[in-house]
Amino acid sequence: MHWDDLRYLEALTRHGSATAAAREMGVAVSTVYRRLGALEESLGGPVVVKGAEGVVLTDAGRVLVDAARRTAVEVGAARQMATGDRERVAGVVGLTTVEGYVPLLERPLRRLADDHPELRIDLHIAHAGPSVRRREVEVAIAVMPNPQPELWGRKIAPIEFGVFGTEGEVARSPRRWIVCGPPLEHIPEARFEQAVATHVSVATGSRLAMFALVRGGAGIALLPRAIAALYPELVEVEEHAPETAPLTREAWLLTHPDNRDDGNVRALMTVLSECLGTS
Repeated sequence: MHWDDLRYLEALTRHGSATAAAREMGVAVSTVYRRLGALEESLGGPVVVKGAEGVVLTDAGRVLVDAARRTAVEVGAARQMATGDRERVAGVVGLTTVEGYVPLLERPLRRLADDHPELRIDLHIAHAGPSVRRREVEVAIAVMPNPQPELWGRKIAPIEFGVFGTEGEVARSPRRWIVCGPPLEHIPEARFEQAVATHVSVATGSRLAMFALVRGGAGIALLPRAIAALYPELVEVEEHAPETAPLTREAWLLTHPDNRDDGNVRALMTVLSECLGTS
């Protein structure tokens, strides 16, 4: 089994298509499939489910992708240590967070691209994405009361909520609600929605879909105030403000302690902290 074959599998999984993986690797699509075949031959079994929509990993495939990500992080760290170049901001650094943070990342990621043109951010969006603790990714924006003690980081601005919609939707009677659907139906925000939303027009498990629907006038929704502030067309339903105050959640910017002095990690965390604010 060759390390390069694992790199092709990881790229295929991350992008979801052989075409995009080939573009990143700078090879033909046929090469991606050939390297995947070589990996499965050396392993003695499949690593992806054939014929499924998108890329669906087998159990063995998931183990190999996790190993590929850990190895990439460790190789990068070793390379910087060997060259004495931990201060240089260049190469790849991984960032994982939940979908709801995506609109807030536009400004910091644009600034990083402008200030550090040799730095590439690998952005992973998932509720259970790569782990900072297992060193599968370097930096995480996490929503939790307290991080694991083996991690290092800082608090960023807490997530405060309010009910927002366009002027037309706020004035409508009865108001139409856009609420959390599976797999978000058990989070605290969903429990609030279940208590107050008398007429639901859309339920969705996608935060980005919810933001777009509210902006488009499909209904009102419980949104992070920082997100609502990005869109001047949204106004707050003031009557719900006292009820949403207790929903405030803590947010953290986290990394493994061994990464604290890495130039790439420090650059990313500094910009994120400045743009997302501190508590």
